[in-house]
This record gives sequence, C-alpha cells and structure tokens, in this order.
Amino acid sequence: MKTHRDAIAAVFGLILGVVAMAGTVLTDEYAHAAVAEARGYDALFHVVATGEQCDANELPAVLVAANEVNR
Repeated sequence: MKTHRDAIAAVFGLILGVVAMAGTVLTDEYAHAAVAEARGYDALFHVVATGEQCDANELPAVLVAANEVNR
C-alpha cells in the first residue's frame, strides 16, 4: 500500500514539474533568463580574454601570495 502512495506522489510531482516548466516556457521567462545568462558569460569571457581586471605582469605575484596564505 505504501508503494502505491509513493508512486502516486512521484507521478503527481512529475506532472506538477512539467506543468510548471511549460508555464515558464510559455511566458517567455525562460528565454529572458537564458539571454541574461548568455550576456553574463559573454561579459565574463571578455574580461578574461582581455585581462582587463589585472595586469598580466602582476598575476604571478598574486598567485604566489595566494599560495603562501593557503599554506
């Protein structure tokens, strides 16, 4: 009897999840979130590729200092 209740609860949870995801996709919230995430990754990769956040000559010193702290 308990397994039947567990199976019914699992099916109900699956149906509820599918309905919630369908609602999210139909309201375009999923597309907006995906676009925002893509913009964030693009900005992050731009900073990493260009090295805007730190001087390339200072990076080894920063890594050595961080290694000293972690010991």
